[in-house]
Amino acid sequence: MPSYPRPSHAPEDLPGLLRPAIEKYRDDAEDLRRLPSELVDVLRVNGAFRLNTPRELGGFELPVATSVALIERLARIDGPTAWTVWNFNVGFAAAFLSEAAVERVWSSGPDPMIAHSSQPGHLVPNDDGFLLSGEWKLVSGADSAQWMALLAVVLDDGQPRLTEAGPDVRFCLVPRASVEVRDSWHSTGLRGTNSNTVIAGEVRVEPDMALAPGAGARIDRPLFRVPVINQLTSGGAAVTLGLARAAIEEMAELARTKTGPDGLPLAQQPRIQAALGRAGAQVDAALALLMTTLGALDAAAVAGRRTTEAERGAVRGALPHAGETARAVLTSMYELAGSAVVYESNRLGKLFRDGHAAAQHAILSVTNYEVAGRTVLGIPSADPFL
Repeated sequence: MPSYPRPSHAPEDLPGLLRPAIEKYRDDAEDLRRLPSELVDVLRVNGAFRLNTPRELGGFELPVATSVALIERLARIDGPTAWTVWNFNVGFAAAFLSEAAVERVWSSGPDPMIAHSSQPGHLVPNDDGFLLSGEWKLVSGADSAQWMALLAVVLDDGQPRLTEAGPDVRFCLVPRASVEVRDSWHSTGLRGTNSNTVIAGEVRVEPDMALAPGAGARIDRPLFRVPVINQLTSGGAAVTLGLARAAIEEMAELARTKTGPDGLPLAQQPRIQAALGRAGAQVDAALALLMTTLGALDAAAVAGRRTTEAERGAVRGALPHAGETARAVLTSMYELAGSAVVYESNRLGKLFRDGHAAAQHAILSVTNYEVAGRTVLGIPSADPFL
């Protein structure tokens, strides 16, 4: 298996280290509908795509709560950048893949660009491997990717193969060159994420490149005991909350300079003060809930025990709560700003659009409260992705 050195800086220094480059290129990303290659290079060189990669491969191997907190801090600087960083942090997969598979993916360096999608396609057994087909929308960073990690349901005679946990699903690692990327990302928010459509037509997948979400890790250390689904999903909630926090900061700055009909700065109006205080408390509370529930998963992994459905259900409830909170705060800040936000040059308007686009992600949907509620009641979740 390849071996690479870890970046010399501490991971918690990444937001400050990356800020100048992110701020330099974030307007270009809006126009290009993707992160400029210059920004991607800075992110890669500094290890932004190695937050959860094993140490042997030069990764930081951070606890889930720690990496999600870093993504939230990046989102305060720029939502599309943080969203792309989240989607490319699939390095933990190396702990689950065979050494031969790791050699294929990581042989060219410590930062293979892996974009993932959890919209399921189809996987048909073929000889000693599989054939992958399907269409995956909203694959963020698709054009920058070198590899795709695409979810698929295994079919037998055209029907989903069933296991004790439900349908047999796999994340399939396939080279970017083996799939088609369709330019479909013409959006009003998160424009810089390059969330295009990926299409596969009977692409060959080696058996050791089709990873079941419930598979045990080959490397037995705490991070890799945390369920795969929790490695993948929580970053989106962090991005929405980071955008909401940035909107509060932007509105506070506007309130110091913009005057009301009385000629006084908005910052001196009690209603503005109360709205900012309420919004800050809402975001802090939602972020604290997310960090607490993820921290419980990290603690269970350190203790060497399997997480309970109730613990995983608490995380599932924290995700839509983050989305709801971000929507409410973004809307509140947008309304407070008045006509200033209608101009293209106004950053608060962009934060509003990016935040609402991020909150549309399926994992942040309020339907997830149903799964969380079943775990509160002690009813089996009936969700194979919990």
